[in-house]
Amino acid sequence: MSNSLPDVGRKWRCVERRGPRSLKASCATALAVVLTLSAVASPVVASDAVSAEVPKVKERPQGLKPSPRTSDPIAALAARALTPLMRTDGETSVAYSVMRTMVADAIEKRTGVSAVKLEGAWSKTTRRHQVALMTALTQLGVKYRHGSESPGNAIDCSGLLWYAWRAAGIKMPRYSKSQLDKRNQIEQEEAKAGDIVGRRVHVRMYLGTDFLTLEAPYGGEKVRLRVMGVNLLPTMSWADPTKLEEWRVWDWEALAEQKAREEAADVSE
Repeated sequence: MSNSLPDVGRKWRCVERRGPRSLKASCATALAVVLTLSAVASPVVASDAVSAEVPKVKERPQGLKPSPRTSDPIAALAARALTPLMRTDGETSVAYSVMRTMVADAIEKRTGVSAVKLEGAWSKTTRRHQVALMTALTQLGVKYRHGSESPGNAIDCSGLLWYAWRAAGIKMPRYSKSQLDKRNQIEQEEAKAGDIVGRRVHVRMYLGTDFLTLEAPYGGEKVRLRVMGVNLLPTMSWADPTKLEEWRVWDWEALAEQKAREEAADVSE
């Protein structure tokens, strides 16, 4: 097809002798022919012009999409609460306060433990404790698997606490026995939301009131909320993971002093 445009001069001269209405109609027809042939002659240019003037608009996602990590409603709320909490001084933000209240309300509906008491306990603890708590709650509904620490897929009891406290910036040991190390232990009355409670090889996370805990139970069951029986309390140990930093620093300083003494002894000899 030729890119040259037709000669419309002859048609234009013919319609000059006609009346005004015929002239307008003929002009419109001639103009339409010219524009149509121009578009056909350079379709790529026309297409580019349209795409440049009318950019495609991506659809915005509506709410949270289902995923292994957020399949549980409380887990989904906890994941949303983490977003403002992870910012600097996030525990004091209005956005986090609103989401924290929603998480507490959802837990009350499931367990019967007062949302007011839960939120009160959470607000009194440290930002790290709250980060660990909300991170652990995102794993509600995840299946238990011994020796696993795969968030959103499978996890065991100590793997759950390892994952939660690592998110809070604490170099948590992987195994329950180390997590309940005597140097980390505290009295039951000192326990805060996010602290560890357990015995032997099974550990849980304490939610701060009414002995409500979060645990990854044995037998392939899913991570769940559970109130501890009062009869278990005498056998339980309580631990604050933030104490890890205290005694690890002390150990490092002690080792440094010992090394300095040994070097000094070598020099004197």
